[in-house]
Amino acid sequence: MKFSLAHLPQQVQTDLRHIADFLLRRAIPTQDPRDRYTPSRIRHIILHGCFTEDHWTPDSKLRPGECAYSYNLMVIVSAHLCDILAPLERAVAELNRSGKVGFPVRLGFADTKGRIDRKLRNGYLAYDEIQVRGTVIYSRGEISEDLFQRPERPPAATHLARAQGYYDHAFSLARRFLAGAWSYAGRDRGAAALMLNLAAAEAYEALMVVHILKYPPSRPLSSLRELAESLHPELALIWTGRRAAKSFDRLARAFCEVRFRPDYAITAAELNVMFGSVEDLHRSVAHICRLKFETLKTGSLARPRKDGGPDKGEG
Repeated sequence: MKFSLAHLPQQVQTDLRHIADFLLRRAIPTQDPRDRYTPSRIRHIILHGCFTEDHWTPDSKLRPGECAYSYNLMVIVSAHLCDILAPLERAVAELNRSGKVGFPVRLGFADTKGRIDRKLRNGYLAYDEIQVRGTVIYSRGEISEDLFQRPERPPAATHLARAQGYYDHAFSLARRFLAGAWSYAGRDRGAAALMLNLAAAEAYEALMVVHILKYPPSRPLSSLRELAESLHPELALIWTGRRAAKSFDRLARAFCEVRFRPDYAITAAELNVMFGSVEDLHRSVAHICRLKFETLKTGSLARPRKDGGPDKGEG
């Protein structure tokens, strides 16, 4: 885990300081200006995802609005998550409307320290990945590099056997959903869009179950994408560009809209873009999982690099 922003581009450093300050002000129990010394309920704010990759330097060039970039945040609160979650979500929405930050802000994880540790013990590896690769942008009081209680990992051979079984089931199901979408494409575009949503969701779940050896809780497609990208930020490139971003929005909404809106409509061109992106997702997931299996076969629990070499982090 990193404790400095100095390695990041200057614009990102400025944005993150503004984001932390804004969230802290919104998380104070009372907004009465007389209560200037009322502490925030936020304990730590940790950046994860694309801006924790190793290639960033202060001189890195950025393109504002680039869809592959976003500020993915974990917020650890002192207690009573239900009381603070709604204000945090409103604050993130306000930040994204303000035009004062260069890239979208995503509140991927908000939890108490105790609940995070319990989830880690249950194999919730996304948190473990944040422990390894995350960057602390705010901390109230002391914070150690061993912030989370790391769970025991099964031996590589055991992990491989279980992960391969999970993958064979989940990814095969994703492929069947994709085949079903193709079969409907010419006669019922709405049904095809719904099948594509399921094909994408099952692909993300296949990736997650190979890493954490448990299926993630049932979630909307956007949440599954965020979980997967917390482990492999390069997956965000699939949805890079305005057209791809709009396509993901249509894909995510299809799960409810196709079923509950009799007037649902999607053009053949929009459906074709959706097909292309989901095919790309399947290829990427298959490639990442193949690298993971190859790494496990060597006896290593390390996270494979994108080029196939082992990384130092677990995953």
